[in-house]
Amino acid sequence: MPKSACSVQPFRCCALPCAAYATTEEEDPKDQVSICQRGYVSPRFDGPRSNGKRRPAYRAGSGPICRGDFSVAGSDRAGQDRQDPTMTSARKYGLWIGGRWVQPIKSEVLERCSPSTSLPVASFSLAGPTDIDDAAAAAHSAFLKGAWSELPGSARAKILNRWADLIAADLPRLARIEADEAGKVISSATSEIEWSVELIRYAASLAWNLPGRLVDSEGTGRMGLVSYEPYAVVALILPWNYPMVTLFQKLPYALAAGCSVVIKPSELTAGTTLECAVLAKQAGIPDGVINVVPAVGETAGPAICDSPFIDMISFTGSTRVGRLIASRAMSKLKKVALELGGKGANVVFADADLEAALNGALAGFTINQGEECCAAGRLFVEAPVFEEFVRKLTEKARRMRLGTPDDPDASVGALIHKQHFDKVLGYIAGAEAEGARIVSGGNRPKDEALAKGYFVEPTILTGVTPEMTVFREEIFGPVVCVMPFETDDKAIELVNDTAYGLANGVWTSNLTRGLSFARKVKSGTVYVNAYLETLPQLPFGGMKESGIGRENGSEGLLEFMETKAVYVKLA
Repeated sequence: MPKSACSVQPFRCCALPCAAYATTEEEDPKDQVSICQRGYVSPRFDGPRSNGKRRPAYRAGSGPICRGDFSVAGSDRAGQDRQDPTMTSARKYGLWIGGRWVQPIKSEVLERCSPSTSLPVASFSLAGPTDIDDAAAAAHSAFLKGAWSELPGSARAKILNRWADLIAADLPRLARIEADEAGKVISSATSEIEWSVELIRYAASLAWNLPGRLVDSEGTGRMGLVSYEPYAVVALILPWNYPMVTLFQKLPYALAAGCSVVIKPSELTAGTTLECAVLAKQAGIPDGVINVVPAVGETAGPAICDSPFIDMISFTGSTRVGRLIASRAMSKLKKVALELGGKGANVVFADADLEAALNGALAGFTINQGEECCAAGRLFVEAPVFEEFVRKLTEKARRMRLGTPDDPDASVGALIHKQHFDKVLGYIAGAEAEGARIVSGGNRPKDEALAKGYFVEPTILTGVTPEMTVFREEIFGPVVCVMPFETDDKAIELVNDTAYGLANGVWTSNLTRGLSFARKVKSGTVYVNAYLETLPQLPFGGMKESGIGRENGSEGLLEFMETKAVYVKLA
């Protein structure tokens, strides 16, 4: 009997893996990326095509796919007829291609259950290679028609802002979808969508001032123009940990540039991406500019990399899979942008505001239950305040409330699925076996109300050394390794002792020391007296094995554009 994602979950890290590139969990249980067998897909549709033509996935009154719990079948109206954000019944989704719902060619559906409660929350039709080809062709056709790509930047900006308004108006429902599918607490999901709206508005502002320049320094007989043109079709491959933020660190910038897109969300958390695609159509973004194809990695990876219609791939996921996607894409000379793994650190000097540092350090490893690429899973505290800091951090960690999306006071949610839950607990057990000491947490909570969810207590480890696995590998759970240090140079050495370079933080009252630290640390982002706080204007991306390219800021717009030089002879 076919199994659903309620009972058999694919193993994942922050990456959206391509199984064609990955080993199975049995082959390498420590690998960050692996794939379970395809037993969690089940048949749903009969006859996806009629007379060689694809049928819409649902029609008024009869279609097998309806977009949300409280919508009228066949309606594209987001947020209407759905006043109750708790969504007690499972939502059903088709693919979104060419501005309409369509059925996949093959009858495969993933039944998604909440990691917090194990109750069914959604079912996602899964795209195959032909569906992805159709989505890429629709995006390519939309780009050539010019209804979006040739629209003035100011006009695109107005539509993007209208889209942001629609998402903001639908925030409670979207937040609940995000929380249910990803296992996060409702406050985290709400903040994620609020930040996504801000990213759209900032990207819209960039569309008002698209770059270009005149070279007019060579006399009256000649001149030059430098222009920036959008890549025609961009594929966006997204992870499950922050479905909205990882989408909107890419999508609005691509749209502001004039691109059309094919979005491959995680098949586990595709709901908000699909919902936002419908809202984009309502806002006035033309059909075919945004296409959404949930799919398993083994299907999507090769199809996206090999598609003749896709010019660029922007991927968020693990370093291992990022390398493989880049290799395959580059064989076709496609541009790639990669936001990959991390192993961040917080450094606390004795002169810091210790209360602020405690709160920042706590958030650094517990936000989004530690499923955060920028998580500070390493914490280096100057020796004179080490014991005091660990004691107070332990007190704060033990007071944290774990809970489901129904608990508005919860601050730590559930991990994405059982395989990842087991992996995180395995890291903790392995650390203890290697000689580390569990100061706090390290287990599943005893609360019976949380028994059906994949919850892990916030865990603090001491006695860790740089040789240990927990120091070197990305855990992607609410776990922190706390170590003392004696000098500034030693702190910087410890921070840089990793293959990753995504984000790090420093806490000190000495701004000169903080800025010196920022210069010497090899990461794309450095926080000074803060952690996981930023501005839309600041670019985001990694150094070393944490990726190439940048998102957000004006750099986020230029990532989706090519430079063209035009030489003009006047006489």
